[in-house]
Amino acid sequence: MELVERDHPDTVRRHLSAEEAAAVRRFCGEGQQVRPEDVTLVEAVLEEMHDGRHVRLWLECDCVSAAGSRPRLTARVREDGPRHFVRMHQYGEHHCALASFRQTPEPENVEPDDDCARPGQHNPLRPVADVLDYLDLHEGVARPGGSTGSEGGVGESGRRLPRLGRILHTLLEDADFARLPVDALNEKSRSWERLEAYAAGQALSPQLSLSQIIYFKPWTPLNERMTEIDGLAWPERKARSALLLFVADEIRAGVAIKKTSMGECVVRPEKGIRAGGRDQRLTQPPYWVLSVVDRDRHGNARFREAFAQHAYSFARPVPLDSRYERVTLKLLFGVMAWVKKYGIEVTLWKPLFDREVRQVDRPSLWCRPDFELTFRSVAAVSVAARLHRVVIETMGADDPDYIERKSRTHEIMKRRGILIEHRVADDADQKERDDAFFRRVAAKILHLAGVPQTRPV
Repeated sequence: MELVERDHPDTVRRHLSAEEAAAVRRFCGEGQQVRPEDVTLVEAVLEEMHDGRHVRLWLECDCVSAAGSRPRLTARVREDGPRHFVRMHQYGEHHCALASFRQTPEPENVEPDDDCARPGQHNPLRPVADVLDYLDLHEGVARPGGSTGSEGGVGESGRRLPRLGRILHTLLEDADFARLPVDALNEKSRSWERLEAYAAGQALSPQLSLSQIIYFKPWTPLNERMTEIDGLAWPERKARSALLLFVADEIRAGVAIKKTSMGECVVRPEKGIRAGGRDQRLTQPPYWVLSVVDRDRHGNARFREAFAQHAYSFARPVPLDSRYERVTLKLLFGVMAWVKKYGIEVTLWKPLFDREVRQVDRPSLWCRPDFELTFRSVAAVSVAARLHRVVIETMGADDPDYIERKSRTHEIMKRRGILIEHRVADDADQKERDDAFFRRVAAKILHLAGVPQTRPV
């Protein structure tokens, strides 16, 4: 294996040692047994490839002898998570243990919805590691380890996230819908334009990109779409299908509806629409909808199944878990705009996957806050601006079990940043609680950023 320069792929920076190459194959090859020393070797290689902000090197595998057609791995970092390998399918497939790829070794015999796990010690919900895994396997092709692949991980509440929901969350996170800098509050870009730009850069094979299988206009005729899919060079062992992603105006009776100048466009999946978050009745639009399009056993094009996730609005379709979060998010947008007048530029994050809380000499803990706000101190000249994080949680129920579960996870969240809660309820006191929450968050940001307050917020 060789580390090659990303900007000059014909330039070899160095060859991996035999120990390093074996460690990478054991670490990322499905079904391989990882040794304790492998983790340190792999982390060092990843750090050499990615400096925390930019990819500097690619890892070229020597399992293919022909120069110019050797498969490659790149390194990726999501938000503040660890570095990890990603396959670059445009350079071909591996002929070694990496042909069956895993992003990181998962604990064996761990049920992702184990409610007995202590707070923060559940099997964490992670993004889909490989864009090729967006596609279904052919019927009869077993997934590594015997899994059907129909379910994803869960968060601390113990609820499973279906595989299609995990794909949707990964798409939205990677296309930057779960991150909103303050300057983006005034942008008027269309959601599908951002998605199209993202999909164009994601390869599923040397001949196929994500942009060829995903589309964003639900009025496209199904037969036309599947005819296009039938004409594409398709990855081995994968079933032919397409993905439709759009923001729906309404969901009713198992049907997702997009309203257009030509009338209502209806998406009716045969196997129904599953919902993410707490909005299981799907009565608070708009919604992100991701649907699988394929052919049934008779060869007829169809919407097979779909997954829906609450969105804040059409203009700012930040994915949410409930209508209560919409109340909180509206206030946070106001806070972000207000503190910008003091020179503080806040970035809002909506965590769609678990965040890691590292401990010294102990296993990491995991949590998924409702929102996080990050910003830097308004520093004096020549003084490094410190990064701050405020964690926001929406409390939308009075159920004792819910409050107890939240309180346990909140202790973990406090290790990521200052925690501020906002209680949302359908009563006459909500306006007063909203005003108090706005003042508290704004004052905390001003204080942490080092802005003197001449008068109360």
